[in-house]
Amino acid sequence: MNCVMRIARMAGFAVALAAMPVFVSSSAASSAELDRLFEHLAEAESPDEAAVIEGEIWREWSNSGSATVDLIMSRGLKALEAQEYAIALDMFSTAIEIEPDYAEAWNKRATLYYVIDDYDAAIADVTQVLAREPRHWAALMGLAVMFDDLGRKEPALGAYRAAFEINPQLEDAEAAIERLSVEVEGRGI
Repeated sequence: MNCVMRIARMAGFAVALAAMPVFVSSSAASSAELDRLFEHLAEAESPDEAAVIEGEIWREWSNSGSATVDLIMSRGLKALEAQEYAIALDMFSTAIEIEPDYAEAWNKRATLYYVIDDYDAAIADVTQVLAREPRHWAALMGLAVMFDDLGRKEPALGAYRAAFEINPQLEDAEAAIERLSVEVEGRGI
């Protein structure tokens, strides 16, 4: 992949993840509510319907349960958007230290590492996200993109498939699955 395409892809991925809101809430995400939302997401019949459900899931994921962590995350997101990467890294790392089980702090730090081209750290943080929320389709998409960029086609295909299974309206995942299926598995007879 040429440098310009890689930068455009990286910027699009980073903007999409960084733009996801962090809301201040005094309660942790409801597991039953997330289960219900994921059931609806799997059954969404259009990208517009899926987008509404995705927004609800992001709101649930964004609830850290700590006003302090929410404030730190907000500052980290602003720093990331302003390309103040050292500040963003400090904010996301601090949020992780305070709330190590808060998957979204790991996800935002993974996004930052991706933006600064530290794939090893990004992949390590995505692993932490998925350990806490295995249905995190955005983290799976990020993992797939990184594996794809690194030429690791088989794990990229697996991650794209996992993301698409969770969120069947992911057109980028569907296109990547079609492309990589031929590369990894060959054409059927």
